[in-house]
Amino acid sequence: MKTKMLALILIAITLSGCQTAGWKEFRSAEGSFSVLMPGIPEEQAQTIDTLAGAVDAHLFVLAAEDAAYLVSYSDYPKIVVQQSNADDILDGVRDGEAANVRGALLSEQIISLDDYPGRELKIDTLDGKVTLRSRIFLVNNRLYQVVVVIPKDHPTSDKNIDKFLESFTLTD
Repeated sequence: MKTKMLALILIAITLSGCQTAGWKEFRSAEGSFSVLMPGIPEEQAQTIDTLAGAVDAHLFVLAAEDAAYLVSYSDYPKIVVQQSNADDILDGVRDGEAANVRGALLSEQIISLDDYPGRELKIDTLDGKVTLRSRIFLVNNRLYQVVVVIPKDHPTSDKNIDKFLESFTLTD
């Protein structure tokens, strides 16, 4: 995740005018995923400069009263993924998430989704104001990031965070 994406997440968390109307399934046909969210996310797109070159990122962001919820996907050049190790790519994304929020990695678990490799991360910003919980998956040459940004001064139910993170599935 690059600085622009993080800035969008942090801005979204400050938006208190976005009301939610209960948990609903959100589907992205183009992104080939579904996820439960406490409202309808706003779709955004941006180009991110990476070591592999410019990559288009597709973001779905929802600022709720208690947290910001985000799902993104980016397609990396197939040759880059073929010439790399999935663990190295996921480690790089993990390190990028922590660096972009000037944070510290609190925990990491190796996970998978339909046999695709992934990581579950918990990162605190160094200023202590925000915690990120995320799941990242590498599906062929597509990177998915499922992120909840939680302000420290606003307790968010672990049940809601888990509901969001665990509901992410791949679709055809």
